[in-house]
This record gives sequence, structure tokens and C-alpha cells, in this order.
Amino acid sequence: MKTAKTTLVLCLSSMAMISLNAQAATEVEFWSHALGGTYDQYHKNIVDKFNASQKEIKLVHKDLSWGGMKPAVVAAIAEGKAPGLVMVPAEWMNEMAPKLLTPITKEIAPFKAQYTDAALENASKNGEIYGFPSYQVTAVMVYNKDMLAKAGVKPEFKTMDDVFAAAKKIKDKTGKPGWAPKLQDGFQTWFMFQNLPLVKDNKAVFNSPAHAALVQKFADAYKAGIIVKDTSLTFDKQIAGFANNSIGMFAEGGHAVIKIKDANPRAYAAAGVTSFPLNDAKTASFGGWSTMYVVPKGQKNLAAVVKAGQYITSDEVQYEFSKASNTYASTKQANARLANDPAMKNATDLGKVAFRMGALTIDKSRHFMIRDVPDEALMHKLMNDKIDAAIQGRIPVQKALDEAVAAWNQRLAKQ
Repeated sequence: MKTAKTTLVLCLSSMAMISLNAQAATEVEFWSHALGGTYDQYHKNIVDKFNASQKEIKLVHKDLSWGGMKPAVVAAIAEGKAPGLVMVPAEWMNEMAPKLLTPITKEIAPFKAQYTDAALENASKNGEIYGFPSYQVTAVMVYNKDMLAKAGVKPEFKTMDDVFAAAKKIKDKTGKPGWAPKLQDGFQTWFMFQNLPLVKDNKAVFNSPAHAALVQKFADAYKAGIIVKDTSLTFDKQIAGFANNSIGMFAEGGHAVIKIKDANPRAYAAAGVTSFPLNDAKTASFGGWSTMYVVPKGQKNLAAVVKAGQYITSDEVQYEFSKASNTYASTKQANARLANDPAMKNATDLGKVAFRMGALTIDKSRHFMIRDVPDEALMHKLMNDKIDAAIQGRIPVQKALDEAVAAWNQRLAKQ
């Protein structure tokens, strides 16, 4: 038999439980990729700061390997255990949206002005924004000062023709390839950089005379040894080639300079850095690579996820990561602070000089990728297998492009 006292105790206990449940924080887990170890303290700091600032949301961080990220996201969504936010590069967003991702166009609207226009474009597909823009990389031109001096080349490039001309002079005077262009990421990058379209009115159009002329320029340079004879040159191979003085120039993010220093201090001492040409400012800067925090489908509290996403891509948080990683922020204010930092402006260390050069174009840097096509990975292969063969001289350029366009149009017609 319950007494009045027992009833009162039970009532108070129930009220206490209700109060505790009401105060329980919503947990938002965010995943970064391949940032474990080096940036563990950075992530701990931002998580602790956020969690100490309020009690409604508990931020939790987890870092996954590069190869493990995509399958983990797919599995988590299928199991109904999706994290709140996942860091992905722009091409992964393009591949995942809209099937696996929740658009945040309306949610980001109140604060999207903090991000650069380029960063927002990189995070968009079919008119919808799918990610909170995070760190970015853009290309600078790393060059061997001794080789350029021997060839009589000044490290000042306004157009792609300037780069090819310099590479030819380096080859003529040193006998070594003047340039290691980034071909491994796909030739669509070069078409877009030259403002040449891939698709128009749902038909592939990259076999025009202008497209063919650009591919032929690379094919001629390849045949003459002006560029490196490897169309699948990886980042590590570029670093190794430069470090052993077998390449005159290559374009990469400023973080590549650190890799050169580690690989060969003597080659590092002979290295210089200049900005990559803006193509007469007609198109965006080359070599853009951008990341963002996307929202997987299946969220139970989207408002909490948005608040967390706004925080981890805020000016202050991105500024701190940029300083720690030698990458660029995607917010206007963070990049402005970095550009005006006296330690950065007056530095002579090559890594900081590279960072400063990239900062000149980061606000225009686009992440060039094949968009709005069925099975982007297959379309990428259909194009680039043919173009690789053309550059290597195994098939005429026009024939290669015509065959690639025909293959694309077969698939586009089925959309």
C-alpha cells in the first residue's frame, strides 16, 4: 500500500527524471577524413570549446581513413545511424547528392554570406547547397630556380601558353621535361580551366575544334618530351621527380613544398614558387580542391546539425585550421586575416611564400569536376582513357574525342 510520503517521493523522482531528460544534450557526431594524428589536438580544442559554450548540443568527433569514409557513410545511413556531418571533397558530394545527402540550402541561407562564392559553388549541385564549406587547396607553380635560370625563363606566367613556352625552353636547355602537368585528375579540369564546356543541352560537346586544339597541345608537348611522359603521375611521383631534379616545374598545393623539403633538402633549397596563371582572368584559378561537411540523410534533429556545421566551418575555427595545416579557409574573413597576418606577409620560408601565392587566387578557385551526368566515375573513365591514348600518340586526337563524345551521348540519352 502506497503512503502519501511514498507517492510524493515517486512523484519527485519522476519529475527529476523528466528534468534530466529535458536537459540531455543532442549529440552531433562529425566525421573528418584522413586528419587523425596530426590534427587530434585541434579537433579536441574545437569540440571542447563548443561543448563548454552551451548545453543543448554535444559535439563528438571521429576521424576516418580516406578509403574507409565512403563505405562507412553508406553503411551508417543504411543502418539508420548516420552521423550529423561528414567531411568530403567536392567530387564525393557530387557523387552522393541527392541520393545520400540532405540539401541545406534553406538552413545555410542566414549565414552563407560568410563563405566565398567559389566555395559555395563547389558545395552545390543542381541549384542546391549540400555542404558547409571547409578547407581548400589551390595550385601554385613550384619551379627549379637553377633550371629556369639556365633556360632564361622568368617565373611569371599569365597564360597556359606562357607555361608551355617556358617548359620548351627548359627542355631545350637542360634535356629534362620542363613541366609535370596534373593529368591524373582527369582532362575535364583543363577543359573547364580554358572555359570549354563538356555538355550542352544534354549532349557532350568536348570534341569541338577548340577542345581538340587543347588536347593536341598536350600531345605535341608529350611527344617532344616537354612535359613528363606519364599521364597518371601521382602527387608522390611529382614530389619525387622534382626532388631528384628531373622536373623543371609542377603545379600543386602549397603543402607540396613541405614534402619536397622532407624528400631532399638540397632540391628544396633550389625551389621557387610563383602563382599559377589565371588564364587572363577569364576563368577561375587552377588546381582547386575543396572540402565540405555534408549532412547524410536520416537526421533526427537537423537544427542541431546545422548549428554544429555553422560552428565547425566558422571564421574562427577555419582560421585556426588554416594556420595549422597550411591550407586555405572557405570563409572570407578567415582568409582576409591570414592574408594580413604580418608573420605570413613578411615570411621568406618557402612554405609560407607558397601559401601567400595561393592566397592571391583562392577566392576564385573552383573545384573542377564532371557534374550532372549519370555515373560520374564511368563518364570520367570514358573520357580520360581516350584522351590519355591521344596524348600518348596511340590514337589521333580528333578520333579520340569523337569516340569519347559518342560514348557519353549514349549514356546521356538514357537519362
